[in-house]
Amino acid sequence: MKGCLSLIIKTIIAVLVFFGLVHLGVIDYIREKMEQRTTVSQEQMVDKTKDVIDLSQIDDEYSIDKNLKILKNRMIVAEHNATGQKMIIIEPKNEDILTKEDIKNEDLQKKLEDAVKKYKYQLVKFDKIEVIKQGEFEGMEQKIPYAKVNIEISNLPVKDMEGIVGVAELENGKNLIIISVNEKSKYSQIITEAFYKKVKNV
Repeated sequence: MKGCLSLIIKTIIAVLVFFGLVHLGVIDYIREKMEQRTTVSQEQMVDKTKDVIDLSQIDDEYSIDKNLKILKNRMIVAEHNATGQKMIIIEPKNEDILTKEDIKNEDLQKKLEDAVKKYKYQLVKFDKIEVIKQGEFEGMEQKIPYAKVNIEISNLPVKDMEGIVGVAELENGKNLIIISVNEKSKYSQIITEAFYKKVKNV
C-alpha cells in the first residue's frame, strides 16, 4: 500500500511539473527546437537535389516532400499543394530499366510490368498497371515521351490511381524516370507539365 501511494504521489508531482513547464512555455520551446532540427526547409531540399536536377524555379504551389536513396535508386518526390498530385523523379540504379525508346514502343505494357517486378522491396504493391495512351510533352528542356496509365494498388488507402510514366534524359546521358499520379479522375496533365517545365538540367 505504501509503495502504491508513493507511486501515486510521484505521478501527481510529475504531472504538476509538466503543467508548470507548459505554463512557463518551456514545453513549447523544446518542441519548437526539436521541430527546427527535424524540419527541412524547401531551400534546403532544393540544395540537396541539385546533384540530380535543378528545382529552384518551381512555383510555390508545389512543394518538395522527399529526397530518398533506396538500394542505390534515387527518388525525389514533390506535391501539388492544392490537389495532392505527386510528381516523382527517379534516378534508377540500372539505367536501362526504362528508356525513352521503351516509352514509345508498342510493347510498353509488358516493359512496365517487368519494371515493377524488379522493385521487389517496394512499399507500394501494384496489382495492375495499364497503359491508356502514349504521347510526349515539353519539360526539363526537352521532349519527354510518356504513357498515361491507370494503376491499381493493394496496400494504400487510395486503390485506384491515374497518371503518367515518362523518361527524361540528363545532360550526362543518364535516364530519369518521370512519374505523376493522383486519385483516379483527379489527375491533371496541366499540373504535371507546369511542374516539369520548371525543372532544369544541371
